[in-house]
Amino acid sequence: MERMDSLPVDVVTRFRDAFIAHDPDAAIALLAPDFVMYPAASSEPARGPEAGRAMFRAFMDTFDDFQYLGEMSGAVWDGGPTEARVGLFRGQVDGVPAQSISLLQLDDDDRIAVMTVMVRPLAALTEFSERVQAHLKATSDR
Repeated sequence: MERMDSLPVDVVTRFRDAFIAHDPDAAIALLAPDFVMYPAASSEPARGPEAGRAMFRAFMDTFDDFQYLGEMSGAVWDGGPTEARVGLFRGQVDGVPAQSISLLQLDDDDRIAVMTVMVRPLAALTEFSERVQAHLKATSDR
């Protein structure tokens, strides 16, 4: 398959590059002020860029052998049509093979407004959730 290097470097590409580089500061610079994340590791959403930073750090420290597989573009009609992108990933969580998708919804200023993260299979999701929660607790206790 031919690479599409001629595509413009957009917010989703910069976000992906920041995540791969383990750079949460670069990632949160791309978020809307009212950013909301629905993580696979929690039933409660994370709200605001700083909550996003904590989650990104936990995710970056949890996934091993992280590989970006590709993305899809489309629209989401929740609250009106908005551009959305889905990133496809794979890696490991404590040696358990994992697949993940991240749905990124953009606002009118091309910032990431909403992010929904899903992880499979169940064994990977369970390990992922436990590690992310432990990471968040450890960093909040500092």
